[in-house]
Order: sequence, then structure tokens, then C-alpha cells
Amino acid sequence: KHVKEDIYELYPTKNMWTFLKLNTITGQIWIVQWSTESHNRFTYELNTTYRVKDEHNLVPGRFSLYPTENIYNFILMDNISGECWQVQWSFDEKERLVTPIL
Repeated sequence: KHVKEDIYELYPTKNMWTFLKLNTITGQIWIVQWSTESHNRFTYELNTTYRVKDEHNLVPGRFSLYPTENIYNFILMDNISGECWQVQWSFDEKERLVTPIL
């Protein structure tokens, strides 16, 4: 996979109304829901932690998200270090998760 210049990318979930917005430089993720009704449009923080340990290596395209067969789970991968995290999105804050895959 080549490194792209895009800082943000949207990844569809299996929920037609919901996307995950990824900062490809830092690994930060937001839940984005769209709707035809304004009261159903929102953005929630899923993971606002910087995943880069070396601040001199902040490059667009560093992070990517990969869907799994589970509607709520993705794999976040650092394309430079190879590190991976399980990402679980949910509208319920207590059900959101980002944890290393060791």
C-alpha cells in the first residue's frame, strides 16, 4: 500500500447511516452519522489518542482502517510500524473500544 496525501478518510460501516472518520496521520477516529433529518446528524469521538510514538514521523496515510465481519469492529493499522488495534464503534460511549492487538 502506498502512502497517500489525504489527512482524513471516511470508512463506511455496515450501518448505512454511519461512517468512521480517520485522521490518517495520528490514528484518531470519529463516528460520523448522516441523516435526512437534521436532529439525527452527529459526530462522536471514538479515539482521540495520538497513536504515533515518534512525532517526527507524522505523515499522511500512516494509518488505515480495515473492516471485519463484525458490524461494530475494525482493525486500525499503522502502515509504518505494523502495529494494529481492535476498534469497536458504538453509539453507547461505554461500548466504544480501541485496544492493541498484540
